[in-house]
Amino acid sequence: MTFPASPVFPSRRLGAAGLASLALALAAGCSGGGNNSGSASDGQIGPPPPAPVYAAEIRRTGFGVPHIKAGDEAGLGYGIGYAYAEDNICLLAGHIATVNGERAKYFGAAGATGMTGAANVQSDFYFRLVNDADAVAVALKAQPAEILALLKGYVAGYNRYLEQTGAANLADECKGQPWVRKLAEADMVKLVRGYAAFGGVGQFVEAINGTQPGGPLLRAGVRASGPIGPPPAPPQEVARNPMTPEYWTRLHARSGSNAVALGRDGSDNGQGLLLGNSHFPWSGPLRFYQMHLTIPGKLDVMGASLAGLPLVNIGFNQNLAWGHTVNTSAHFTVFQLQLDPADPTKYLVDGKSRSMLRKRLSIDVLGADGVLRSESRELYVSDFGNLVQIPGMLEWKNGVAYAVRDANLDNHRMMEQWYAINRAGSAAELKSAVLRLNGLPWVNTLAADKDGNALFLDVTVVPNVSSAQQASCVPAPYKALAAYGLFVLDGSKAACDWALDPAAAQPGIFAAAKLPALSRGDFVQNSNDSAWFSHPEQPLVGFPAIVSVEGIALSGRARLGISQLQARLAGSDGLAGKRMSMAQMQDMVLNNRVYHAEHTVDDLLRLCAVDKSGRADDGSTVDLTQACAKLAAWDRHANLDANLGLVYFAGMWDRIGGDDSVWALPFDPADPLRTPRGLKVADASVAATVRAALASSVRDANRQGWAAGSTWGSIQVAKRGGRNIPIHGAADRYGVYNAIGSAPDGKGLLDVTEGTSYLQVVGFDKNGPQAQAVLSYSQSTHAKSPYFADQTERFSQKAWITQAYTEAQITADPAYSSKKIAE
Repeated sequence: MTFPASPVFPSRRLGAAGLASLALALAAGCSGGGNNSGSASDGQIGPPPPAPVYAAEIRRTGFGVPHIKAGDEAGLGYGIGYAYAEDNICLLAGHIATVNGERAKYFGAAGATGMTGAANVQSDFYFRLVNDADAVAVALKAQPAEILALLKGYVAGYNRYLEQTGAANLADECKGQPWVRKLAEADMVKLVRGYAAFGGVGQFVEAINGTQPGGPLLRAGVRASGPIGPPPAPPQEVARNPMTPEYWTRLHARSGSNAVALGRDGSDNGQGLLLGNSHFPWSGPLRFYQMHLTIPGKLDVMGASLAGLPLVNIGFNQNLAWGHTVNTSAHFTVFQLQLDPADPTKYLVDGKSRSMLRKRLSIDVLGADGVLRSESRELYVSDFGNLVQIPGMLEWKNGVAYAVRDANLDNHRMMEQWYAINRAGSAAELKSAVLRLNGLPWVNTLAADKDGNALFLDVTVVPNVSSAQQASCVPAPYKALAAYGLFVLDGSKAACDWALDPAAAQPGIFAAAKLPALSRGDFVQNSNDSAWFSHPEQPLVGFPAIVSVEGIALSGRARLGISQLQARLAGSDGLAGKRMSMAQMQDMVLNNRVYHAEHTVDDLLRLCAVDKSGRADDGSTVDLTQACAKLAAWDRHANLDANLGLVYFAGMWDRIGGDDSVWALPFDPADPLRTPRGLKVADASVAATVRAALASSVRDANRQGWAAGSTWGSIQVAKRGGRNIPIHGAADRYGVYNAIGSAPDGKGLLDVTEGTSYLQVVGFDKNGPQAQAVLSYSQSTHAKSPYFADQTERFSQKAWITQAYTEAQITADPAYSSKKIAE
């Protein structure tokens, strides 16, 4: 069916039954076929029914991708909420319980949440604190009419599905559960605030829960982090200490991404070409969901979005494609408070005493006996943010306390920002929208348009802490951390607070125009490194460390990506021509080269030539004959057919990869693409360290029971019902572009937990966007859904899926179906 272009109809505000929705509902009622629930019927006697407030058409193509069309934002949100509930109501309902601070009420005190990783009780107190009624009301009031309409529509669509289906008939994962309930607009705001804080205070949940004057409430497994400065990889017991650079490196490995934008001088046809390779968890609310959203004459965008968001986060439209990577800018700072000697709940700023706000919060906790009990806790808030404690590092005693302040808790522009990006007609329009709103929370943006413009933006919500403040406001013990962008500021001086810039989108953050941006005709790229090396010939330098740190080692993913781009565009990779095609871009992301193996395994083999035995870290002597043979035969890729050489290398690298002393060529900031590299095996001490790491890796593999003929595809799997789907790729720390994280299941397999999620390559030609994509874990979290494992199978096979975008492509799809809904 054809929808009238939206300019024909006047827009309507919330609560009005506008003509656009009426036209859509009537069109739905008069077109034959489909499920036309709630629209007018033929032969009605008497006056016509009132015009529907919400109306949408949901058309699905292969792999369950919904193409949602409506006459306005309210109808569009309605269709999105309904479609998402069909596929993932259990996931979203559980996350709504999380952001409302009700995990312990329904799931008990134990367990951990997918959003914060914290225990349910701690998560609940955190969300009750940051999502209090006043903060939610302010955020809701700040939304423009279009976004409010999307939110109200989404709530109505979700609720319509729940009411129509009935709690007793939902998917098995949440059938009849009390935590599945109707939504309200406030729930959506809490959801968005949870996402916004993920890159900042959301990593301090345990630290916030531990605050008490006079000393910390110790959390099991946490101890002091050791000397301040660039620490080595922290031991397991401090793995959740967000005041170490290593913590953020590993967080970016679990929730990071690769993206490449090619311009007119880089693509084979002179038009833009974009790769988006998101690395996010394979379970929980950070899962992506594919959809295509259309308001005729106003919006026509396709891509993927996080749970509950009624907009496309990563995707493309008729003229533009874009992706995001998690950036390295800090979105929070910690303030050291000088306590008032008369009262440890007061602090001094320029000699004047200020009182902390004491918040007494209560939650319900489900006991093992099935009885609900109330638990209360007092948490403290200062003008510099929420009080925090990290034992041995940030403690409330000896005249000081510490508070964390997150700029994104005042960022109410996220949804408005993505809506502007969804509608941008070029890279220049996207840049203008981001500079105007500065609403992206913690992601870089890379974009390519049909005219061959490539764009990189590291423009997010960053506290305005200048280099001068870094020099004068950071207490001496924390200066080394500041060099890595982790700031502890002197809260006793007002001059050390975030600076105000009238050009900024909100008080206390950098003006967007002062943040890193780069436009080029060949390429820009990012793999979760700082902005400085987005293009090797045009480094972005001179920014405060809180924005972008320069002159530090690049990740293996970044080095691999840039080297492949340079080789292709220089014509030195042995392929014809000096430009990149869509197929070559796809190979770049899924060839599964293990970068760190490429410049270390030869050194390992030199050790093998000397001695084929080694002493593991438990003192046992291990025969390395098989390991050496497998390493020699391994092609240094993480494909399904990789032999045990990959396993042996991975276990060895887990032990030495963070030790800078093992490098033959240490890092040189003047040569960041080629250093560090090689193993210093001529040094007896290093050789012993490497040999012991390899021996320990072999011992671990033997304990798993992996036979000599095992392949990577028989070890690393995605579990879908009773099936084990083999998954290629390997962990970020090995320098694999297709980063995949997995964990032992206790039964001899590695079960995938995170990594490549929504993967897209988008180019342009005379017919518009040409997009191929795959959602690695599939659309639905419901085990009985036909969309529970179908794309996972395709990802396993490296079988890309051509995206149906035009009307002709959608209606010609063999799996095409249509459903019209209205109320």
